Amino acid sequence: MNLPNGVVARTSTIPHADHASSSVLVEHAEYAQELVAVIDHPSMKIRYLNPAGRQLLGFAATADLSSLDWTDCLPTRTVPTLLYEIIPALQHGGMWRGESSLWLREAAVERPVEMWVIGSSPDAEGRSALLFSATDHTERRNLTESLAYEQQLIRSLLDSVPDNIYFKDVNSRFIRVSKNMATWMGLSGPADIEGKTDFDFFATEHAQRAFDDEQRIILTRKALINVEEKEVWPDGHVTWVSTSKMPLLAKDGSIMGTFGISRDITARKEAELKLAVTQKELLEASRLAGMAEIASGVLHNIGNALNSVNTSVSLLAEQVGKSRLGNLAKATQMIEQNQANLTEFLANDTRGKQLPGYLIQLSGVLSAEREAFQKEIELLRRNLEHIKEIVAMQQNYASVSHITEDARPEELIDEALRISEASLSRHGISVKKIFDPVPLVNVSRHKVLQILVNLIRNAKHAMDDTGRSDKDMTITLRLSPEGRVQFIVTDNGVGIPKENLAKIYTFGFTTRKNGHGFGLHSSANTAKELGGSLHTASDGPGKGATFTLELPASKSAAR
Repeated sequence: MNLPNGVVARTSTIPHADHASSSVLVEHAEYAQELVAVIDHPSMKIRYLNPAGRQLLGFAATADLSSLDWTDCLPTRTVPTLLYEIIPALQHGGMWRGESSLWLREAAVERPVEMWVIGSSPDAEGRSALLFSATDHTERRNLTESLAYEQQLIRSLLDSVPDNIYFKDVNSRFIRVSKNMATWMGLSGPADIEGKTDFDFFATEHAQRAFDDEQRIILTRKALINVEEKEVWPDGHVTWVSTSKMPLLAKDGSIMGTFGISRDITARKEAELKLAVTQKELLEASRLAGMAEIASGVLHNIGNALNSVNTSVSLLAEQVGKSRLGNLAKATQMIEQNQANLTEFLANDTRGKQLPGYLIQLSGVLSAEREAFQKEIELLRRNLEHIKEIVAMQQNYASVSHITEDARPEELIDEALRISEASLSRHGISVKKIFDPVPLVNVSRHKVLQILVNLIRNAKHAMDDTGRSDKDMTITLRLSPEGRVQFIVTDNGVGIPKENLAKIYTFGFTTRKNGHGFGLHSSANTAKELGGSLHTASDGPGKGATFTLELPASKSAAR
């Protein structure tokens, strides 16, 4: 460190040291905490160096310093300034004070000091004494350099970080801000914001909210972390930041104000808004798709029932066409024609003699026809009732919980078979039932019937597509190891390729030429709603398939 020119001030001079003055100087200097040295001029020999000075310069207490010049105790670069600038200014008395350095010869290092130099007037031979005093400033210099380093770090942070950093006093006035924050606020530099408040830049509502938050922090000493703030600017445009605010503490722990860091999240919030709009649109699209799916399911289930209705109607039409009821009309007409001599006609006429027996025989035939008609009409009634229940169930789907009941699994299967009876009979399907003892199931009856009718109908189609004459369907009831009731429908139809097993419950997936892909998808969803599941197994094409509907047993133990 150079020895800069100090201010030279007149002071009491130190005469060329005599014995008395030297004794007084030594007496005081021996106990001083700072370096005290008396240097002869112009020889620059060390006349006296106190114990504190010896310690500071690294000399032993008994070391002989008579051969040393004072310049040996100074960094080389500082010597010219001392010899040619400072000392000449002190030739007639005066004082110099400034920052300097000492040279520690043994350690070969510099030590920063604050130095005082007092000159005295020369004697007749031109000799004088210089009084040097120095205080070690190593710690202070280290602190100064450390502070400067930390200030540089803070300055680099405030100048480079892409976030908004700010410090405020207890009145919420800006003390210091980052460079990015000044740019964010449309200012040329951080100095333009210092001393101002949020009210100078934002709309009143946001500024007041920020002020209240900061005053609360000052009062409670509780920080706000990662709070999302909506910033409304005077021109009406809106930005969003994620901000954390904390109390700013003085060295003694008292509150100086607040400081915080804010990150611009406007792009994220705008994206979230767009995402929310998109999600709303997707929900609406999903709702419409769901309605379409429900409608498809309704149509499919109604279609199954209508197939049975159509079969029953066809059978009724066929039976009506073959009915012997027309013969009864002919017999009645014959009686009317011979009403005047009916007794003679029945006793003597060949046709009349045969008429009573024929009427008896016709009565039996018509009675059989009546029973067949009643059977088909009952099937029609059941299927129409099933259609009615399907429609009612879908109408109440969104708002009413379906009524459940404890039902016997075997009765559910028998009812599903009755609904499908005409179709199974017409297609030559033989049905075998294997019922193990199983508990009741607590279900919505018509939902289970929808599933079973779908499974029976699919099995019928799978067997029809083989073209084989032996079409065998087996329906099994049993209890799973987990205590759940299993309804198992097995057919000897076309089978299912392995790659399709995972797809058959997908909405719209079908392998049938005229299929829609609604039935199994709807059935799987309904099984799930009932707390159960629907599974499929097949050994491959041509090897049939097995569908297993599994439902939880009722909590009621009664059968």
